[in-house]
Amino acid sequence: MKQFGSAELVSDYGDFGRPQALREALQSSPGGPRLFLSPDGRYLLVWLGPQRRLLSFLHIPASSPPLQPGDYLEHSWPAQSPPLVGLLFPQSPGQAWTMALVWENGRAEVWSPPRGPADRSWTLLRSAELCQGPRARVVSACCCHGDELLWCEERTTANLLTYCLCRRSLRVSGRRVDPGAMTIVLHHSPPYDVLAAAGRVFMVPRSAGRHPVLIYAPAENSVTLAGLAAGVLHSKALGEADADYKKLILECAGAAADVEIRYAASGDPGSLLVATAAGRIHLLHGDGTARHVYDLRENLRADARIKMAVSGDTLVCTIDSCLYLIDVRSGRLTAKQALNAGEVLLIDVSEGGDVQLMTNVGVYKVGGGSGAATPPPPPAESALLDMVYEEACKYYQRRSLSSTKLTAQSLKENGMFQAPIALAAILCRKSEAAKYAELLGNIDNELQSFLSLELLKSRAAGAPRPDVARCCDELVDLELTRLLQADPDRDGLAYINSLFDTFPKSAWASVRNNFQFQQNGDGKLVVRATADLWKKVLSPLPPSASQNGVHPLFEVICQSLCANKPKWLPGFVQHAQECSGLYRNFTSKERGEGAPLYKRALNVLNKRRDNTNVELEVEILLCSGRPQAVIQAIHTLIRLQRWPRVMEETQRYSQLNPLIKKDIFITLLVEFVQHRQLDSYVPQLCDLCPEDLTATDILRIVLQNVPKTPPAAAVQPPFSTDGGKHLTMGLLKPLLNKALQRQFRRDQSFQGPTFPPAAPQRTNKTAANGEDLSPPDIYATKAL
Repeated sequence: MKQFGSAELVSDYGDFGRPQALREALQSSPGGPRLFLSPDGRYLLVWLGPQRRLLSFLHIPASSPPLQPGDYLEHSWPAQSPPLVGLLFPQSPGQAWTMALVWENGRAEVWSPPRGPADRSWTLLRSAELCQGPRARVVSACCCHGDELLWCEERTTANLLTYCLCRRSLRVSGRRVDPGAMTIVLHHSPPYDVLAAAGRVFMVPRSAGRHPVLIYAPAENSVTLAGLAAGVLHSKALGEADADYKKLILECAGAAADVEIRYAASGDPGSLLVATAAGRIHLLHGDGTARHVYDLRENLRADARIKMAVSGDTLVCTIDSCLYLIDVRSGRLTAKQALNAGEVLLIDVSEGGDVQLMTNVGVYKVGGGSGAATPPPPPAESALLDMVYEEACKYYQRRSLSSTKLTAQSLKENGMFQAPIALAAILCRKSEAAKYAELLGNIDNELQSFLSLELLKSRAAGAPRPDVARCCDELVDLELTRLLQADPDRDGLAYINSLFDTFPKSAWASVRNNFQFQQNGDGKLVVRATADLWKKVLSPLPPSASQNGVHPLFEVICQSLCANKPKWLPGFVQHAQECSGLYRNFTSKERGEGAPLYKRALNVLNKRRDNTNVELEVEILLCSGRPQAVIQAIHTLIRLQRWPRVMEETQRYSQLNPLIKKDIFITLLVEFVQHRQLDSYVPQLCDLCPEDLTATDILRIVLQNVPKTPPAAAVQPPFSTDGGKHLTMGLLKPLLNKALQRQFRRDQSFQGPTFPPAAPQRTNKTAANGEDLSPPDIYATKAL
């Protein structure tokens, strides 16, 4: 992992034209100016909002000719004019970039920068009206696709404010600008801030906690509704009849956002960085999927100055004058540093891997270096040679038929190394210098990780006793992180098992960080692991790896959870089972044992000597959601006579599967017959009765399970009325009435109506008080 040191000043704006004017402009605005870089990186534009001024500064190469006054743009507008809303860079196909200034009243000015000796000044090409109505007001604007402009427009209709999202092109051909026809993307929308990123337009709601984020794809003319917690909510292709925001929301009930977005910035490629008021940073992709990256653990003030950008796999975030560097893949905080350079105005990411911060006093670089005195690393070439030879030893040892141990020294001395061409080019240096540098750069990350690990091992070997534990924790964390990022094999899995056996506490801390185990407000587990990590957890066991006591990664993590956080085990199993649906390309044979994940977790739980927590076993079965597991869990609760919990879980899961409903009803009916502890749950038992059970079926179950009466009481009827524990007919009456009524309605539905109705059959018998009626007739009469 790359270590970042303290910020270093690399430029005081001396490489820009008019450096003193640039410094004064950056320090003149109390609220902080807005800075923009041109698409070619040559111009820095400073937008001073309170002063109503726009200034341009040219980056001067070392061999550039002297600058002329026309190379700079100094544009100002009077206080009576509407405010400037957006500064955009449209670019028509086959044309150079231009700059468009969008004002609140809908007016757009298109400017062209100096192009060469014949054109040495900024030129206003055209002023165009974007909006059609005279009272329209532009809220936000962006350049969404080449020369296409998209903006959120406020309109006044019948003294009511309504908003719509509009689209229009500004095609530039030489010095001519042709505005295209205006198209309305969505009617009746709330106010949105629009941000463009790699062919997508992210529309962030200004109203906190009420509306979802919209992701508009101009090429497909489709829109996706997304939330930071739920991800994709709805997606639809837009047409003339579908351009109503209200109808779009009605098709996606419950699409309202539940968080307050404090800051949003375009990410790369095609993503959106979002910071909420609670201090949570999310990454929203162009397809609508969302991922929580990091929790700042502090509420963001309304006036907090936030900036975010992504440099490779590093998220750079500044809050006021505090710098955060976060690994996007794992969500781990790499560095946190307080900057002494005042307010951070803009984050610019350089291609060399260093993070650059543009402030009001200069450009700072946050580069490599731990800040502590460490021994100088060995030359990269020699370390690379050793690493390649070690990997080659493992590879050839597996393929060798000889039992002789292969060593790196034997490879070097005997010329046994037959690496691929790329590695041979590095080792033998037979390729060109540029090709060698490219090959070396391809494995620079692996080399840095290798060197950091070796330095940490040497430091742990010579550290004093109080520091050994801390060094071991860091070493185990680096080792597990490296192993979890690599493809699982037999040796790596055996190494992971040994780390968990030798350093259980350190290994648990590393797994908790890598998988981002967190506890929400309800006390439930939240796992924010990446898809690659889940794939490694759910991957099949390598051949012959089960020998010598090597367990799969899923079982290893379950064992660690049982030892450290047993209450999190059901939640982990549930998350793993939900993610297992993404990797159904493995056949049952490739999955190793092929057992469900909840059975594998129960097997780990039952192997523990101190396992007396039946509640944990029940939670694992219920979290799996499988019918047989749910039935097993409820049977366990019945055996423990946890009747309130039995009824709660039965009502919860009986609606999901008819198999669960019928099995649990019959089991509870048998328990109802055996004792009197379920007398108060007769209404719930009636609601649980399946549709296909008749009164005859219920009576048969009851008579088959009536407890046998003692010999002394053989003369008593089957249903006692002496207050004993035997079942009475009165307790069965509501259940039988419901079954008979349901059966009667089914019979009526199969039997068509007759006109006139058939006359009742005459009889000379009298049935007073039901004396001459059979038991089924009694229940039918009472049911009617």
